[in-house]
Amino acid sequence: MKKYNKILKITSLLMITSILMLCFAGCKGGENKAGDGNITKLSFKEASGYDYLKTLDGEQVTISGYMATSSPVDGSFMFLMNLPYQSCPFCVPNTSELSNTMEVYPKANETFSYTSQAIKVVGTLQVAENEDEPFTDEYGYEFNYKIVDATYTIIKAEELSNDMALWQKIAESDVINDIYAMYDYVNFLCYWNTYFVEAHTTEDGQQVPGYYLYPADAENFIYKEGAQYNYGYKEGYFDAIVAKIEAVDKEAFSDLVENVRKAEKLANKALKELEDENFTSEYKYIEKFETEDYVYTLNNEAELTKEMETLYTEFANWLGSWEM
Repeated sequence: MKKYNKILKITSLLMITSILMLCFAGCKGGENKAGDGNITKLSFKEASGYDYLKTLDGEQVTISGYMATSSPVDGSFMFLMNLPYQSCPFCVPNTSELSNTMEVYPKANETFSYTSQAIKVVGTLQVAENEDEPFTDEYGYEFNYKIVDATYTIIKAEELSNDMALWQKIAESDVINDIYAMYDYVNFLCYWNTYFVEAHTTEDGQQVPGYYLYPADAENFIYKEGAQYNYGYKEGYFDAIVAKIEAVDKEAFSDLVENVRKAEKLANKALKELEDENFTSEYKYIEKFETEDYVYTLNNEAELTKEMETLYTEFANWLGSWEM
């Protein structure tokens, strides 16, 4: 049986989102007291500096944001970020200012459970002794402040603006994860020729060198029941995503529905390119696999790439509009 791996042509859809949207970090400003006694309210958008945060070292603080999708799965800590569905903590480095990421650690013997909804964190601020001796986490990220002994609560809709309350509803529906899966499917249709099979050994001991997908491989991934991308080919797939969005709020999320319909149109277009055999092949030496084999090139690759990037940027910008 063949083992298939995906080449990361567009690094990672989640990573693209992070890079496209981290330009939203705000400017420096002051903090204020929350309505919880002496708890100081911090804000990503106000981008507090090290000197100010140092005055709060050891004090109770609160800050609102979103858990990064790359937060440790064991819940030992979280990357709290200013935008939803981020996978690139500290892409805008927290050097001297709190810009887009805060590491948050739970109370002893407790863990965090992931949620895509906006949350409010309360805990104790810890600040590095000086800016030249930052904290370092298990992934090698360096930062000058973190929140420890923390708890979080999902922010209630009535505590948010009308717009942010809508985010809580759409996040609770989990349709954003459906849209990421949708883009994985569309991405495969547009770039199937850049996906590859790793070198492997068959069950009978035969050595099989790696190779880029053939058209028949791509079709197998799409058409075969239960195959990796068969979910997107199923009848009514895009309609189901739209129905899920509109069940939350048809009018408020009409722009998201439009994005899904555009993705559906692109998927149909890219699939027809495959079915019509609108590609060429060349037999050549492939350095990556140290062997000679066929490599396929899509005749309309530039057009498909432009449409895919435009559509995904549109979705990324939509996500960016929900900055906390």
